[in-house]
Amino acid sequence: MKILEQTADADSAPRSSVTIDNLFQRPQQPKDWRRLPRSIRQAFSLVRAAAGRTLLLVIISQLAMGIIAGLQILIAKQALTVILAGKPPTAMLSSLLPLLVVVAVSYSVARYAAAVQYEKTQVLIELVSNYTSAQVLDVAGRVNLAAFDDPSFYDRVQRAVHTGSVSTMGMVRGVVGVGGSAARVSGLLVALAVIKPVLLAPLVVIYIPMWYLIRRNSADSFQFFIGMTPLERRRDYMRILLTDYASAKEVRAFGLVDFLRGRFNDLAAEHVAELARVSRRRLRRQLTVSLEYGFFIAAAVAALVWLYASKNMSLAATTVTAAALLQLSGLLSAMGVSTGGLYEGSLFLEEFNTFMRLGGDHQRAPQACEPVSSFQDLVVERVKFTYPAAEKHCLSEVSLHVKAGEIVALVGENGSGKTTLAKILAGLYQPESGEILLNGMPVDRYDPDAVRSLIAVVFQDFVRYHLTVRENIGLGCPERLWDAESIERAALMSGARDVVSRLPQGLETVLGPEFLGGQDLSIGQWQKVALARAFFRDAPFVVLDEPTASLDARAEREIFDSVRRLFKDRAVLLISHRFASVRSADRIYVLRSGEIVEEGDHDALMTENGLYAELYNMQAAAYQD
Repeated sequence: MKILEQTADADSAPRSSVTIDNLFQRPQQPKDWRRLPRSIRQAFSLVRAAAGRTLLLVIISQLAMGIIAGLQILIAKQALTVILAGKPPTAMLSSLLPLLVVVAVSYSVARYAAAVQYEKTQVLIELVSNYTSAQVLDVAGRVNLAAFDDPSFYDRVQRAVHTGSVSTMGMVRGVVGVGGSAARVSGLLVALAVIKPVLLAPLVVIYIPMWYLIRRNSADSFQFFIGMTPLERRRDYMRILLTDYASAKEVRAFGLVDFLRGRFNDLAAEHVAELARVSRRRLRRQLTVSLEYGFFIAAAVAALVWLYASKNMSLAATTVTAAALLQLSGLLSAMGVSTGGLYEGSLFLEEFNTFMRLGGDHQRAPQACEPVSSFQDLVVERVKFTYPAAEKHCLSEVSLHVKAGEIVALVGENGSGKTTLAKILAGLYQPESGEILLNGMPVDRYDPDAVRSLIAVVFQDFVRYHLTVRENIGLGCPERLWDAESIERAALMSGARDVVSRLPQGLETVLGPEFLGGQDLSIGQWQKVALARAFFRDAPFVVLDEPTASLDARAEREIFDSVRRLFKDRAVLLISHRFASVRSADRIYVLRSGEIVEEGDHDALMTENGLYAELYNMQAAAYQD
């Protein structure tokens, strides 16, 4: 089994830093049956929180069906007794009439209860799926950005989505199935206890082999699911490459369809091969248990025949008991399947609960909630940072200072750490050492959300929201989406107003080609919309990471000529490869391999004739030549 072997090797490999799997170790072996009651309580608590009233209706319908199942057996025995008594037809019908009325009413109630159970279970599935999916999304939205740099986090997300909606609901289906079967089995057992209590003993023995089968098969399913997660993510990635608009152009331009389709087929074949191997092992166990089950049923029927032949049971009691045993046989089989789903769901539920804890444990809480509503300055002192999967520092002993009313630029070659530093200053990453001071106080003394409300960021890999233009801009501050005047002003400031004026519905035009009526934009037009989003946020500290990389020279010049005017009295951190854009900054920091090697304004750095001057002259020479 390739994937499980790869997973095991990956888990045993030395790690250079703490990862999600280090923090939350998954048990290698499935938990035993003694923990099942707790998992059932957890599942029911989750379902009750998602749809308590619907769950109650399902339970009531099950109880009604169970009571009626036992009642119908007793009515059948009484009816056969009347029929076999040899009364005249008129007297027989007169005696049977009350029983027939009860049968008609009970059958109608049972049918309606079954319909209620089915329909409400479908609603229950949807409600629980929505509830658990929302919880997964909440956790994914709360964890620190560093979690997204760890591949194991993506495995956990995929497993949580599956276990939260599919497997948790599978567990609830198991509980519903076990509850329904148990209610009807209980009704039948009560009826049999009234008729002949001695027949109850073999029925208990019949169920014992099922417990072994359920436990082993459920454990196989759990291990298969955990081991297949990395493969499933890779297969999903191949599907996305083949179907997503963002990759469609390059896939066709390079003729990658056959290659990606082949890779998808290989991964699918590996998944099917492993599934077939697990299925064969499960079927071998099923054959053994089926033979044992058949033997016990035959023994129960033989005992029933012997009781009748020895005059210990009447014909009516024997007939009704035989029908009850056949019905119990089917119910016990269904109950076994439901119990298997219940146990399997309890194994998966632990994965979901672990992911839910991730939302609180992976988010660093502030030491105190100091109020913060203004921005005077931001000081970075000897900060170090390393990505989870990396061995070398991305930033090392970095110190800088950004004050309100000034433009500070970060320059350096690709991979020097500029964007990483910008993410740390925006509160998206926590440094592993060093200190960041906001208005003279450690930034972790403030509420992180309050700090982020003071910051507007435009990243070079900005998001293209396939929403209306108004929403694309208004998401800079969702609480003010109603402020049409400010949205239009932000579009004007970023140069996006000309783009909006050419769209069919103006600000109400949906962007992106994936939805009906959507209009796609050029990358430069998208960047103007992203800039408008930052302007609309109206924050005192603005981080611009290559904000004009996709703009033409005229648009770039217009944006930078107005930056100081637009952001007067605000702090601006500007990252750009274009030295003509940064030369007017109040202060320039030059990064190389995660370290600040130069600092000063343009004239001072040119006089120093170091890395900045070298990069500036190289770029200028390209234009001069």
